Amino acid sequence: MKKELICLLLSCAGTAVAQQNSSYVIKGTMTVDSLRYTPERIKKVYLTHEVQGQDVVVDSATVENGRFTFKGEAPGVLAPYRISGFDNGTVQLFLEPGEITVLPFDGRFPVGASVKGTPGNDVLFAYQQSGSGAVDIAKQRMDKVLASLPPEQRNDEKAFYPYQRATYYVNSLSHRTTAMRFVARHLDSPVTLYIIKYDLFRFFTPQVLEETYLNAVPAAVRKHPMYRELTNLVRAASLEVGKPAPDIDGLTPDGKPLALSDLKGKYVLIDFWASWCAPCRREFPVIKQALQETQGKVPFMVLSYSIDSKKKEWTDCIERNSLTHANWQHISALKGWGSPAAKLYNVEAVPRTVLISPEGNIVAFDLRGEQLIEAVRKMKTTSAKPAENQKAKADAAKAVASEVKEIPDKPLYEEYLALERQRDQQIAQDLAQLRSTKGEAYLNTADGKIDAEGIRRAADIGWTAERFQFLLDHNTSPLMPLLVERDMLPIFNKEYGRQLSAAVAPQVLTHPYARSLENNVRSRNLMQGSDVPDIALPLANGTVRQLSNSLGKFVLLTFWASGCPTCQRDLPLLKKLYDETRGSKDKFEMIGFSLDKNPKDWKKAMKTLGIDAADWLQACDFKGGASPSVRLFNVGETPTNVLIDPEGKAISLTLQGEELVTRVKQILSGDLYYQKEDSKK
Repeated sequence: MKKELICLLLSCAGTAVAQQNSSYVIKGTMTVDSLRYTPERIKKVYLTHEVQGQDVVVDSATVENGRFTFKGEAPGVLAPYRISGFDNGTVQLFLEPGEITVLPFDGRFPVGASVKGTPGNDVLFAYQQSGSGAVDIAKQRMDKVLASLPPEQRNDEKAFYPYQRATYYVNSLSHRTTAMRFVARHLDSPVTLYIIKYDLFRFFTPQVLEETYLNAVPAAVRKHPMYRELTNLVRAASLEVGKPAPDIDGLTPDGKPLALSDLKGKYVLIDFWASWCAPCRREFPVIKQALQETQGKVPFMVLSYSIDSKKKEWTDCIERNSLTHANWQHISALKGWGSPAAKLYNVEAVPRTVLISPEGNIVAFDLRGEQLIEAVRKMKTTSAKPAENQKAKADAAKAVASEVKEIPDKPLYEEYLALERQRDQQIAQDLAQLRSTKGEAYLNTADGKIDAEGIRRAADIGWTAERFQFLLDHNTSPLMPLLVERDMLPIFNKEYGRQLSAAVAPQVLTHPYARSLENNVRSRNLMQGSDVPDIALPLANGTVRQLSNSLGKFVLLTFWASGCPTCQRDLPLLKKLYDETRGSKDKFEMIGFSLDKNPKDWKKAMKTLGIDAADWLQACDFKGGASPSVRLFNVGETPTNVLIDPEGKAISLTLQGEELVTRVKQILSGDLYYQKEDSKK
């Protein structure tokens, strides 16, 4: 801890300032210096830092009259530390040069301590203060809801609960908008990177985190190690073809650091392997052939990452197999399956390969043998492109917006639109300020372009926060669920969808837009045990009913099509199941939903297959694969069978054929989960 290091402090002013003096002093005062769960006094406290998931004590201090002091040399960059020695939590702070003051606090409740005095800790203090009024605001919201209700609802616990629940989620989500606003205004401090990691990271999709939040960070702050860590975490959370690859690094056999980013501009084959892995060794001749195929023709490198834990075994294997080509680099952390790179790329078995484009995007996974040779040969004639359909994804994202027919509460909608104009004005002002401060020439430099883009993305963060809070504050309008579904749901991680839906006020829960939001939330979270979307069923007899009308029964919902060979094979099986379960129609119902577009084809197929039977509901909206019901149930192929329990939750989404029939019969016999209960229970 007492090492002399050169400190690069990323200050809150937005510029990196070299500090000549890297020493720090931490002074703290306790108003109560006893432990929480015993009457003992606190005699010593410890300064700790997390290293590879473990808290390491770097210094200690004696407590005298409730006061303590730490002195030492700060690390090279601002980093989070904790003061421990309590029995009910720790004091959090950022260690950096200067005098750090832990404001008077109760030693029984150290997590409530505030820290000030240096740039990073002042930002942390400001963030803590930004949420200090949240409890009062939450109470005001609840009081407002109470005042709006008649006494009979206000005083009836059951009647009041839906209003209480919605207000609870409004208050909970409002905490996120506070964090978003703060981040947008303090992007020039590395402390903001930690706020993003711990308070916002799981809130947004990986794409939003990278394209908006990480792109909003100014060039100076991107030098902080947490920026690289966040980038890797975001990319690892969305590890798929076409997406940016996480940046891994390690030490070469001669102890030199090497990172994937050092090889940017070339095709790179990341090869995860181990000296003890026989299949890995069998791939060595193939990799050598790939290097020969591309030599002098394509900029191609192999970056082999060993998950060995012993250096001698690793290096001996390299030497024994002559893995010494100039374009074949080797790195390792020598941590076995705990290697950071292996975790980032979800490596659960070796060998595993990942092909990276010169731009740093993932081209393909698990190329081995002839597949690898074919891929590198294609590089010589064409640019390797990721095999994904971005247009299809974009079209799917627009599906909700295309179904909107009318905007309700138009005056309120105009207020909502005005927030976008405010964002544009903010961007213009901030760009003008940057130009005035740094000069026009700076905007054409690499850092200048980063900062200009950061201004736009920071404004987007603030704009999203303002729009989101606006919708939460107007959750009694049908405009709220409509715009939450259109503008907010696509950018938030799916697990937060339920909170968005739960924040809709009871007054508008029966509105079509509220039901649509709830359906899309269910669709995003559709899995065994979750609530299924409540789709409309346009029936063959000309009537329309909701799937929810079948609550109280087990339901088999089958998506099929007349031109589907597998459907023609499986539907007769289901016809037999229908005949055999007629006696259970009070607790079991079968529903078919056709993807046909032609009414004649649909009706002919039903008659031919014998599924136009009484009580076997048959539905079709003649929209084929574009049907909202098909989209909500994520139907990728036909037939798709969904087994639903009487509470409207999915039992199964994948069963077909005889296995499906067997499962239905087990359910109707009372064996819902395959396993029979012990007779003693």
